[in-house]
Amino acid sequence: MPAAFVIQSWINIILWILILGVLLWAFGDCVIRRKEAFPAIGTMPKVGWMLVMGLLVLLTAFAGFGIFAYIGAGLAAYYLLDVRRGLREAAEGPW
Repeated sequence: MPAAFVIQSWINIILWILILGVLLWAFGDCVIRRKEAFPAIGTMPKVGWMLVMGLLVLLTAFAGFGIFAYIGAGLAAYYLLDVRRGLREAAEGPW
């Protein structure tokens, strides 16, 4: 096997592990948030976020690095950068 394929395989494995880690982080954060805070910021209910992220964690873990990993990375990024911030502000106040 040429060296380029070996390097590409290692890059794919590292990206898959990183995406799976970020998805698990977003899922874990969703689990510990109060369910009343989700409608307060105008987003999907907590159960919806947990179902979608849980499904993407399973699909990414068992299907490997593919389209589900990309969708999961986008969803986890949106949750961590936008929804999580809104949940924290709703719980603690803007200051």
